[in-house]
Amino acid sequence: MSVTRDDAPGIVLTGAVVAGLGWYLLQPERVASVIGVAHGIGHPTAVLVGWAIALCASVVGTAVWWWGPIRLSRAEATWHLSGPGERGPVLAGRRRRAAIVTLVGCLATATVVAVLDWSATPTVLGAGVGAAVVIVTIVSAHQHRSSDRLSGRRRRGRQRWSPALLHRDAFAPDDGFIAAARMAAVTLDLGWIDTARVVRWQLAHAWARSRRLGGGRIRVMILADVLRLSRRRGDLAVGVVVLAVAVALPATLYLTSIAPVVATVLAYRAGCAWACGLRRLTEVPALRRALGGSDPEVTAIHAVVPVSGVVLCCAVIALTWHLSLPAVLVVAVGSSFATVRRATRPDLPFDAPVYVIGQGGATQPLLLLAMVRGLVAVVATGLLAALVG
Repeated sequence: MSVTRDDAPGIVLTGAVVAGLGWYLLQPERVASVIGVAHGIGHPTAVLVGWAIALCASVVGTAVWWWGPIRLSRAEATWHLSGPGERGPVLAGRRRRAAIVTLVGCLATATVVAVLDWSATPTVLGAGVGAAVVIVTIVSAHQHRSSDRLSGRRRRGRQRWSPALLHRDAFAPDDGFIAAARMAAVTLDLGWIDTARVVRWQLAHAWARSRRLGGGRIRVMILADVLRLSRRRGDLAVGVVVLAVAVALPATLYLTSIAPVVATVLAYRAGCAWACGLRRLTEVPALRRALGGSDPEVTAIHAVVPVSGVVLCCAVIALTWHLSLPAVLVVAVGSSFATVRRATRPDLPFDAPVYVIGQGGATQPLLLLAMVRGLVAVVATGLLAALVG
């Protein structure tokens, strides 16, 4: 995804605003008042290094894994790399750019973790650099393995790591990720990227063995969601990671007033990770009509699996966190409601009425309301849980 000169002012302004907010919110005394390293579990530096590596792997590593170390659009691969010139230097330059971006992302993540204890900054930053090296190595090896699988031959020796010999579908796949990233940047809605990720998974799993599901209608619907989730191993892994974070967070860090808010976000994320069946019904109205019954009935049945993820996460929180039972109940109910609201969000109404305000300003209230569907419930749940305690 290229950036033009016209995009530079907006990027600079956005970067300045983010940097200013980050500098204000990440002041050591302000951070220490809400979160810090727990006592009696070992050296704080080891804890911070572990969290830095985990965050680099889950945030930066996941993004680089899905995007790829070398990525070009289909048009660039067709018109820029199909000539008589060597394409190796161009692809090698893209790989170096991806490595630099990965390094900057890991260093930024490690810097945020180091705010908890500035004395451990050199060690934590070193862990970020090591994580960046490991991430780039793993994703590069994965891309070359994909290229070998697409070309049907396995290269050995130095040719195995040569970017010039990569299959075109390995570095310029027709999966819509570049267009989705552009739309996400323009509309400020990450749902485009999630949709592109789902489409890519469907293209890679276009065939699956059918299974006969016995029992009543309700049982079949629930089992179909469970089977769909078992095939979507990425979503299942996200739910497992969220549960692991819910266990490790109170054991290694202490949280003060923000503990109910963090618990709400974790429970909501666990539910959204397991809501693939409910989202599918929203995206394909014909499938919903084919199941019969009223919309509330079908929604309630297919909400069993995502709500189970929320309840499981809340059960872990109740056992490992120092939250009162009323606060956990508020988190469970509010996160379940927010998960269902988000999973049943229809297509965004980009053609909604535009209202002109002020000196030439324009806004689309219906579009904004659709974009924050479910997120408002998360914020309200977190605030209410923090008041309950």
